[in-house]
Amino acid sequence: MQSTVSLASIRNTIVKRRRAKFTYERRTTVVADLYLLGHARKSAAYIVVAWCLEPTPGWRVFRYSEIREFETIGPVDVLRGDFDPYDREIMTIDTQILSAAISRRS
Repeated sequence: MQSTVSLASIRNTIVKRRRAKFTYERRTTVVADLYLLGHARKSAAYIVVAWCLEPTPGWRVFRYSEIREFETIGPVDVLRGDFDPYDREIMTIDTQILSAAISRRS
């Protein structure tokens, strides 16, 4: 069984605004820009909020424990203005990408 990626690698990818490629739930290859590492409100488990480019574009929440074969593959091209770090499903924020979206809440 392949181990999960380290939390330090996830944090580093977010802070340095790097794009990642990984396998999720042992079957899906994902290419995504990681925006946030935090804890889910319902389970308190680590989650990663990301803008996916592949397999389907859109916002997704990934369980950290299901991420495998993690690698960075380049920079985040454009920071999305619709990123919301204050989603009610997120209990706590560990690390988040710094962008203009953060300052829009007072």
